[in-house]
Amino acid sequence: MAMFYVAESHTNVEDPNLVGRISVFDRNGKFLRIIGKTGTGPGEFRTPHAIEFDSQGRLIVADRHNHRIQILTKEGKYLAEWREFSRVSGLAIDGNDTIYAADSESDPKRHPGWLKGIRIGSLKDGKVTIFVPPHKTDAPDGAMGEGIAIDSAGNLFTAEATVRGVTKYVKD
Repeated sequence: MAMFYVAESHTNVEDPNLVGRISVFDRNGKFLRIIGKTGTGPGEFRTPHAIEFDSQGRLIVADRHNHRIQILTKEGKYLAEWREFSRVSGLAIDGNDTIYAADSESDPKRHPGWLKGIRIGSLKDGKVTIFVPPHKTDAPDGAMGEGIAIDSAGNLFTAEATVRGVTKYVKD
């Protein structure tokens, strides 16, 4: 049965009514269940900003405000979390289970000690092996896209909220 997973949250995390969850619907739009709740523990979210499935059918969640990626079963059981990918806004996963994580928000105020950029690694071990720094703008810490996608040739595309456009990163 085809299902749709919807990451819900994009409000101020100081809001007492903050929603942080993933809702699951069938292909006809009938609500099936909720995965997770608002919080900082395993299986809890503060701004689940992007979701993808890997080749094993695991649900990969960019839990942006908690500065981590969470790995869950498709039913929502917590399996692991990785903080090496920083404050992730966007995710893409290729056929080899390489993960591309776009961090568009790290700065000294929101995530001290981390840089905006794309972190690339393996879903097999969670290690970051490549870092693509932000591109230069008038902002001192540059810009990086929120959304990210990869094409069949290995080129990356990021949707840029700051500079209002799309940036293409060409694979060498």
